[in-house]
Amino acid sequence: MRPSWHSTRGLTPRGSPAFIRVHPSACGGSVVPERCGAPALGSAMCGIAGFLGFNGVPVDPRGPRIALEHLRHRGPDGEAVTERGPCTLVHTRLSVIDVDGGGQPMDAPRSARHGPLTVVHNGMIYNHRMLRRRLESLGHRFRSNHSDTEVLLHGYAQWGRRLPDHLNGMFALAIWDDDAQTLFLCRDRAGKKPLFFRLTDEQLVFASLVATILTAGPRDGCSAPSADRAALVGYLRRGYCEDDCLVNGIEQVPAGTWMTVDGSGRIARDRYWSVEEPTSGIDDGRRDDEGSRFRDRVRATLTRAVDRRLESDVPLGCFLSGGIDSSVIAALAQERLQANGAAPLRTFSVALGDADYDESADARLTATHLGTEHQQLTVDPMGDVIGDLERLVAMMGEPFADSSLLPTHWLSRAARPHVTVALTGDGGDELFGGYDRYRAMRWLDQHAWWLRRIPPGWVPPDTWRPRSRRTRIHRLLTAARLARPSDRYGNMVHLFSDTQISALGVDPGAAPPLPWPETPDPVAAARRWDLEHYLPHDLLRKVDRASMAVALEIRCPLLDPAIYHLSHGASTADLMPDGRPKGVLREIAADLVPQAVAHRPKRGFAIPIGRWFRRELREPAEAILLGGALAELGLDGDSVTKIHEEHVAGRVDHTHRMFALLMLALWWKRVTSRE
Repeated sequence: MRPSWHSTRGLTPRGSPAFIRVHPSACGGSVVPERCGAPALGSAMCGIAGFLGFNGVPVDPRGPRIALEHLRHRGPDGEAVTERGPCTLVHTRLSVIDVDGGGQPMDAPRSARHGPLTVVHNGMIYNHRMLRRRLESLGHRFRSNHSDTEVLLHGYAQWGRRLPDHLNGMFALAIWDDDAQTLFLCRDRAGKKPLFFRLTDEQLVFASLVATILTAGPRDGCSAPSADRAALVGYLRRGYCEDDCLVNGIEQVPAGTWMTVDGSGRIARDRYWSVEEPTSGIDDGRRDDEGSRFRDRVRATLTRAVDRRLESDVPLGCFLSGGIDSSVIAALAQERLQANGAAPLRTFSVALGDADYDESADARLTATHLGTEHQQLTVDPMGDVIGDLERLVAMMGEPFADSSLLPTHWLSRAARPHVTVALTGDGGDELFGGYDRYRAMRWLDQHAWWLRRIPPGWVPPDTWRPRSRRTRIHRLLTAARLARPSDRYGNMVHLFSDTQISALGVDPGAAPPLPWPETPDPVAAARRWDLEHYLPHDLLRKVDRASMAVALEIRCPLLDPAIYHLSHGASTADLMPDGRPKGVLREIAADLVPQAVAHRPKRGFAIPIGRWFRRELREPAEAILLGGALAELGLDGDSVTKIHEEHVAGRVDHTHRMFALLMLALWWKRVTSRE
C-alpha cells in the first residue's frame, strides 16, 4: 500500500480574531457567537476525484496528479492523494469548518464494527452534530472534535447504503470499503454538488468536473472525443446537459442517487430520493409546534434551515440581489445572529453600471432596513467577457447556455476577498411558484379551448422584444394550439424549437422529450419538472461552477429537505394565494423587509449580453460562432450565420440562442484541443 501524501496552503493561523464563528449549539440548534480561536474539525468544500482499477489493472499514477492540479481552484487550502489497493482517491480542500486539521481523504481504521474505510467528499453535512450524538449512542467512538467527514465514515459503517437517508446537506461523496473492495458514490437530494464518472473495461474514473475526467482520465476512446447527439439536442433545447454529458462516455451520478462499483466493474445503483416523493427523511430534533397556518410553518421551517447553514469557522455572508428570496434569507440570518449577540450579517450586491440591469438600489434598501454590513461590489463587465467565458468553459468541461453564469461569477469573485461562505436565495421560484410561466400553464389549462380558436398570426410577435406584451400573447396563442402540457411548457422554456434544431442540421429525434410529471395540476407539474431538470442542471450547476471557480462556498437554505417536503405537500393555492407568484414567500417577506421589496415584480439576474453581441462583442462573437467549431459538430453554417446576422441587424432577438451557440463553440474548441 502506497502511503498518502498531503499538503496545505494558505491556512488561517490558529487564534486569528478576524471574524466571528457561529454554530448551532448541541441542544436546540440556537446560534452561539464564538471567537475563532483554535479551529474545530469539520467539513471542507473541495474538489474530489478517484480512480478504481478493475481485475488487477493498475491505475496510471499520472492521472491522480493531473486531477489534483485541475481541481485546485475548488480547494486552494490543501491537497491529498491516497492509494488504497486498486482505488486511488484525490482531494483538494477549501477549509470552511475544518481549518487546522481533519484533512481528506480520511480513514476509519479496522474495528470490531467495520473494516477499513476511506472517504472523500465535497460539501457540508448540516445535521452532523445530531448524527454524531446518535452514532455515539450506538457505540461509535469518534477521534475528531466535530468533523462531519468522520460522521460520514461512522454513518456508513452503521447504515451502509442507507447512509444518505440520514444526511441533511449538500454533498458529493465517495467511500472506499476495503473489505468489500467496493466504491460507494453518492450525491445530495437536490444535486447541489457535482459528481461525474467514466466507466471503461479497465477502470472507473470519477471527479467533480467533466474537464477533470477529460484531462486526467484514460485516453482510450477519448483521444478524439465525440459529441453525444442526444445530449446535443437536449443542450440546444434547454441550454444545459442532463446527466448524460455531451462527451460520449461521461455521465453524472443523478441527484438523490447512490451507486456502487466493485473491483471487477460491476455496478449497482438506486435512487434514494426523488422530487415526486420528497419525504424529508430528516429528523432535525424539533417538534412540529409552529402552528397550523401554512405561512407560519414555512417561516419556522425556513428559519431552522437558515440556522443550520450559519455554522462556519471562516467569514460568512449573504448575496443580496434585492429580490424576495435573498431578502428573506438575509432577514432570517440577521435575525438569528442579532438574537445571539453575533456581529451583523455581511451582505453583498453587484452593480454592473447599467441602469436597466441594476438591482443594487433595492439591495441597499433591504440592507439598511435589516442593519446588515452591506457592500456594493462594482465590477467592470466589459473587462474580459470572452476571456472569462473561455476560462469557465475550460474549468467546467461542458457548455452552459445561461448567461447569468457571468454575473454570478463576477459577484463571487468580488465577494471572495471578504468571505469564504455565502448564503443565497436559490430555489424559491421552483418551490414556491415564482415564475410567470406557472401562471401561464394554469391559464392555458382553463382557457385553451377558446384561445386555440384565435390564429396566432392575428397577434404577430415583436421579434426584437421577446418579453413584450405582444410577443407573450403570441406565444400563449401558439401554446394553446398544443394538446399536451409538456409541449406547451416546452414552447415557453426551450431555446431552440425542434424546427430550429432541424434547420441547424441536427436531428431532434435523437433525443425524445423528457417525461412530464403525472399530476392533474398544471402548475404542480411545471414546478416538479423544473425541480427535476431546470434547478439541478441549470441553476445549481451555474451557482457551483461560478462560485467554486474562485473557491467560494454557496449555501441555499431554501433547498433544505424539509422545505421540499412542505412544498410538495402544499396545494398551488397554498403556494400562490390569490394566484400571486411566490405569494406565501411575499407574505413572509412583508413581515421582514421593506414593502417595496416584498411586493416588487420578479427580475432575473441578467446582463445586457444581447446588446453586447451587437456592439462591444460583435467581432469576437462572430469569430467564435463562424470559426469552424460548430461546423465540426455538424451544425449548418448558413443557419448559424443567419442567426448572427439577424441579431446584429436588430431584426430578431437571438440573445439566448447566440449565447448557447457561443458556449458550444468555445467548449468544442477546448475539448478537441485536449489542453
